[in-house]
Amino acid sequence: MPASIASPGAAAPAAPQPVAERHVGLRQFPLGWSDAGWFVVAYAVLTGVFIGMGELVTHAWRVTFDERIERWLAGHRTAWLNRATFIGSELADTVVKISVTALVALIMLAVWKRWLEPLMVSLALVLEASVFITTTWTVGRPRPDVPRLETSPVGSSFPSGHVAAAVVYSAIAVVVCWHTRKTWARVLAFGLVALIAAAAGFSRMYRGMHHLTDVIAGALLGAAAVVITRWLLVRAARRRHAIPDGLTISEDPA
Repeated sequence: MPASIASPGAAAPAAPQPVAERHVGLRQFPLGWSDAGWFVVAYAVLTGVFIGMGELVTHAWRVTFDERIERWLAGHRTAWLNRATFIGSELADTVVKISVTALVALIMLAVWKRWLEPLMVSLALVLEASVFITTTWTVGRPRPDVPRLETSPVGSSFPSGHVAAAVVYSAIAVVVCWHTRKTWARVLAFGLVALIAAAAGFSRMYRGMHHLTDVIAGALLGAAAVVITRWLLVRAARRRHAIPDGLTISEDPA
């Protein structure tokens, strides 16, 4: 059959309209009550796991190399390292970590005018701190039996709260990854966090405040808090359509 020919006066087909970019504002809160319940479950599970680990290294499995490392570090202190490790320890001190987290969260809230990024940074710290406080008071592991270069209102050694908090700074690196796929930016963000965590861990051991196993447990706690917070928050935000277009997680399946 001959193809139909449009008449000269016929209207041209309409051009497809661009899809409007999804805008997420302060009125769209990414979490609901059920999501809060999942955070409570995460807190309970993590607390149980780390209390079990703490009881294991404190009572059931006496770790002898911990004390040997602490005695060696205490016997090789220098004036320069005493000053340097004070700075390394302060990088994740309670006042510092709360101040940095609050400041970063407020800046994110002011710049992007939405809750997703500030919640990622703040909830990871809340989860980590909650598990740490419960675990350290329950386990009550003595601090290393060496002269200490500082004091602490918390007498228990397990796990290292400073190291856990330092690793939780990686929540900021997670937000960086949400905003860029550039490898150098992601490596730089996580590299800085790794340096801070390593400095905090060595400093706490050098200053006689923690055993090596405390530091390892603190790093695991901080990493677990960030991973769980990221998973729960993105899962909830995707369900409530609170992820704006333009973020890398708006393109990823999970």
